[in-house]
Amino acid sequence: MNFFEAQERARKSSRMLVLWFALSVLGVIVTMYFLATVYLRFSSPSHQAEFDPTQTTDFVGWWNPELLIGTGVIVGGVILVGSWIKLAQLSAGGKVVAQGLGGRPVEPTTTDLPERRLLNVVEEMAIASGVPVPEVWIMDEEQGINAFAAGTDPSNAVIGVTRGTLERLTRSELQGVIAHEFSHILNGDMKLNMRLMGWIFGLVMLSMLGRIMLESFRFMRGSRDSKGNGIVIAIIVAGIAVWLVGSIGVLFARMLQSAISRQREFLADASAVQFTRDAGGISGALKKIGGFPEHGNISSPKAMESRHMFFAGSGFSSLMATHPPLDKRIKAIDPNWNGEMLEGMADPVRKEEFTGAMGFSQSLENVDTGDGVRSLGESGRLDSHVGAMIREELRVGNVTSFSKAEAKALLLGLLVAADADRREMAKGIFLKHGYDEETAGQIIGWSVDLEGYSSSKKLALVDLSLSWLRNMNQPEARTFVQTSQALIESDGEVNLFEFMLQKVIERNVSIGLGLKPVPKMKYQRLDALERQLSQLLTGFASLAGSDSALLKAAQEYREHTGRELPRVEAGLGEVAAALLEMDAATPLVKQQILRLCGLVVTDDGMVADNELELLRATAEAIGAPVPPLVRSVMKA
Repeated sequence: MNFFEAQERARKSSRMLVLWFALSVLGVIVTMYFLATVYLRFSSPSHQAEFDPTQTTDFVGWWNPELLIGTGVIVGGVILVGSWIKLAQLSAGGKVVAQGLGGRPVEPTTTDLPERRLLNVVEEMAIASGVPVPEVWIMDEEQGINAFAAGTDPSNAVIGVTRGTLERLTRSELQGVIAHEFSHILNGDMKLNMRLMGWIFGLVMLSMLGRIMLESFRFMRGSRDSKGNGIVIAIIVAGIAVWLVGSIGVLFARMLQSAISRQREFLADASAVQFTRDAGGISGALKKIGGFPEHGNISSPKAMESRHMFFAGSGFSSLMATHPPLDKRIKAIDPNWNGEMLEGMADPVRKEEFTGAMGFSQSLENVDTGDGVRSLGESGRLDSHVGAMIREELRVGNVTSFSKAEAKALLLGLLVAADADRREMAKGIFLKHGYDEETAGQIIGWSVDLEGYSSSKKLALVDLSLSWLRNMNQPEARTFVQTSQALIESDGEVNLFEFMLQKVIERNVSIGLGLKPVPKMKYQRLDALERQLSQLLTGFASLAGSDSALLKAAQEYREHTGRELPRVEAGLGEVAAALLEMDAATPLVKQQILRLCGLVVTDDGMVADNELELLRATAEAIGAPVPPLVRSVMKA
């Protein structure tokens, strides 16, 4: 599966979602208008004229534009305000969903072995896919086997699992489930699901309002006069009407929720098999869900509004089901399945999983052809074994961070390591921005340790550290961004690694923590970014050391657009400005941009560290993950 194409489909589904949401709102408004008209016809004096010819009162007709407008404003207003409030809450990221479902965050320093296994699997998948490590949450009260991914962007994503998932699934099965959830992060489903959750809440608001009106009846039963009884009756009638109409809105919401998510589960299952190279993992998890008495059930009261986000469905069937039937999902992965579901517990967690004694039978080597770069959007390029091996090499080297302070120090140390000649100047910058002598010394120490690391390992370190940085509050994040910027600008020059890390921090700290807004999409054609593309490719060509590196990219651009790519001069400043505009492109345009960059990078048949750093900077700046450009090979 190609993730950029999947993101484009999700974007188009989002437009269809707007249409269906509008039709649902219209249906609710028309239903409420009909009930209001019926009430007015049968409660007004004009109704008596049907039985008394001497009366001259005008009838209340079925067509009443003023009533329709009033109903539309009130009912539509309630739905839109409800949706707006919910979407505003969800803009804080996936942790809002996880908290609502009763989850708790897993501390990266946990000593609980099943939790440690879960963190390792998530870290491996994050490294393999080139995205920041999501926060991990556990729903301790949920015994069913299930999981979810939630967030508005990979920079604020969370992965949540139930207690039953940890207790029932083997490591291989757990890896299959987590790979499935990463697919939702990478292909745009996660963002679509969050939007769907917000709009569904608006449709459910009327039903909630009707229940509130009926509940208020309890506080009015003490009134005995006729006026009081009239108010009570009016509230009861209005409450029932609003509740009934709201129930129709709930029905529309559930149908909308179901229609959007079913087909995407098959794609995510297939991607999980490609990520893990193990069909038995995810199929085993699905079989255990079918064989376990609790299945994938979630008992949280908030589960209904987020059921489309989960790995497994909650027992609804046909039109209302958010997931395909388990047997169909299993058959799609394992065509020879005999129909037997599984029971059982997780395999024992061995300490060897965390001590490097598991005995990897593979080693890593750099990609030596253009295939890796040119297939960046393909799910087949992701390999969880690569993530596991890089994480293990970093662990053995004792360079992973174990706290927010260490993560900040590590990233700042990477910036200093990029230009070792200015360590004394860097120390002064740290002290100026409020860091104490001990912390400044720790950062300088990191810079010495990390100086010889390859770009692939440095990028993996960055991804592993970013999850800690999400714990910063906004003032703390602002200080960190200012400190990193001061380091980058301290010598009046910006090298490629500094440029890359600057883009990582912008995406994952400035945007991820709300210091900057996520740009809106406005470029749907590659030629709309012609000058910016030329500037970016010129930057890559300058690293390749030859203008001939541009020829293949220019030829493909000509074949795709029918236009000639203009020749321009560009330094990092122009490249940065170009990337800022490219961030507003659609997913398919971003894929085309990365492919053209790949053609330039691989012109000489290899990918140098500085080319990899600019490629990662490009990917971070436009919000398109890049997996490590290494592969696993069997040891001799």
